[in-house]
Amino acid sequence: MSSKTIRVAAAQYAPALGDTQANLAASLDWIDRAAAARAELLVLPECCLSGYVFADTEAAAQHATSIDGPAIAAWRARAAQHGLTLVAGLIEAADDGLYDSAVVIAPDGEVSTYRKLHLWNSERSLYRPGNRAVVVDTPAGRIGLMICYDLWFPELSRALALAGVQLIACPANWAGNPRMKAPLDPYGQAMGFHVARTTACMNEIPVIVADRVGQEADLTFLGNSCIIAGTGDVAAGPAPVGTTDLLVADILLGPSRGAGQSHTASRRSDIYAIQILEDLS
Repeated sequence: MSSKTIRVAAAQYAPALGDTQANLAASLDWIDRAAAARAELLVLPECCLSGYVFADTEAAAQHATSIDGPAIAAWRARAAQHGLTLVAGLIEAADDGLYDSAVVIAPDGEVSTYRKLHLWNSERSLYRPGNRAVVVDTPAGRIGLMICYDLWFPELSRALALAGVQLIACPANWAGNPRMKAPLDPYGQAMGFHVARTTACMNEIPVIVADRVGQEADLTFLGNSCIIAGTGDVAAGPAPVGTTDLLVADILLGPSRGAGQSHTASRRSDIYAIQILEDLS
């Protein structure tokens, strides 16, 4: 596999709860700003058209978006205008219910949809879980999709790596974890940032996370959006909590120096698939 460098961006900001039109306008502005920075790929936060905290499915449904609706059409037009690939999170209104989803919109207007596999906390009462991993080939590279809590499940990132993705794009709404003593460590870094960095390092694939900031109900969102190189090095971020920012970085897709020491060369799928299951049964 040959290597190439692309410029990527992640937008960190605070979508307004329930104000779909204002949120769409904000997202289009972020697309323009990323294009002005010559980014080839932009990632926006989870649920960026709606906000996040809804009391029940009926409330969430009022701010859900269909994939063939006007918001997606506006994103397609703006991505085409700038020749940019967009990854953005939204509440998807589907025939069988609501999903916490992300779309990938290529410059040619093609739309691909990923539905969050691992629902967190109250999300389980609002949304249906997705049922498949998604890999999308775009001019910005072969993209694997994850949303927020998905990062906590290494099985998914490894499956994406084995499917040949060149980067992982992750819209997020990181908030405090009640099991932890504090949502941020002494350096102001969220656990999600550390998980994103670990995911990139152990799979040797860049990870781009666009998290949000602000507060809704009793949730304070943690920021820490980041762009992590496939070496595990931090290319941009983590953006501090409470800060609105556009992170931009040039990242390498494909093998880096020292690729002969790749983790994949030492994998023992014979053990993972057979022996561990037998030992644990």
